[in-house]
Amino acid sequence: MIFFWAETPDGWGIPGIHGPLAGDELDGYVQSGVYLIRGQGENLLIDSGNWTLPEFNNGMGEFLISLLDKEKNDLRYLFITHFHYDHVGNAAMLKERYGAEVVCHPADRPVIEDPLIVTRPENIMRFGVTPEQVLEDFNLAPGESLGLADPKTVRTYWNRPVEVDRIVEDGDILDVGGLKLEVVHLPGHCPGHIGLWNPNTRTLYPGDIMHYPTPLGPYPIGDAKAHSRSIERCLDFAPELLLEGHGLSAYSAASAKRRMIHMRLQQRATRERIELVLRRLRRPATISELLPEIMPIKTDLDYPVATGIGERRAYAEACIQCHLRWLIDDGIAVRVREKGKIAFTVKG
Repeated sequence: MIFFWAETPDGWGIPGIHGPLAGDELDGYVQSGVYLIRGQGENLLIDSGNWTLPEFNNGMGEFLISLLDKEKNDLRYLFITHFHYDHVGNAAMLKERYGAEVVCHPADRPVIEDPLIVTRPENIMRFGVTPEQVLEDFNLAPGESLGLADPKTVRTYWNRPVEVDRIVEDGDILDVGGLKLEVVHLPGHCPGHIGLWNPNTRTLYPGDIMHYPTPLGPYPIGDAKAHSRSIERCLDFAPELLLEGHGLSAYSAASAKRRMIHMRLQQRATRERIELVLRRLRRPATISELLPEIMPIKTDLDYPVATGIGERRAYAEACIQCHLRWLIDDGIAVRVREKGKIAFTVKG
């Protein structure tokens, strides 16, 4: 498959796509943006795209090799913004071929090194909660999962582990052939989500922070309040280029600012709509009851996925749950148990 790519002030980039239907997750029509940054004598690659089964013939791996083999510099670093499969899928192959050091945040390292951990309780328990506590908000039937961690799907399509060589925190500097690139921790989409700032070209690589709807995973893997702070952090940089994990990004200071403000508006509108609907109902409502009014228009990643015994709009439900947790944290909403189900309402 041929991917669109273009030169950037830092090197080159391949925009990431996100298909609108569930099948797109499995056949390769979901890819992260991948970006190359050139230094003196060495390069850094941001993310690696989605690995796909050979019969689909549309993974990004071979296309990346065709570009990287033409580079005069060695590939020093493979910078992973977060653990999601469409960003990590080709990392092991690229590490083996080019000897690059794989870099990530410590919170996402366990999943990058063992993708199947998302199907086991320990992935949630490392944040101090049990899977039962996390999933109770969704009133799942016995034996039902939220549809985000089906072992068969992960094992078949997304189990592409890679050993991490270096972990980084907010404010750390990566020296890439004399370029001083700053690591920016941008949690919310997931706990270990990181971006990269190049002050020389005033380019910000924010990963998936500008993707909507988000968060896509239930709290505490997703965190709407943290995501809101991360958007403000991106605005503070005032970048002249905003090269995102998905979509075509923004290529001027003015358009980058508008793009970030737009994401802020989407985030706030989701929170405000949940509060408005709860106040209008004047009674506790479950996430399933809120869903048709909070997400009435089709967006990317808002589609039914398998839960083990049926289907649910798992990503949209997780997004709503994370915003409800934000409202609860701010003292606006409360979580109640009513007729054996978990529901939510507003105070006052």
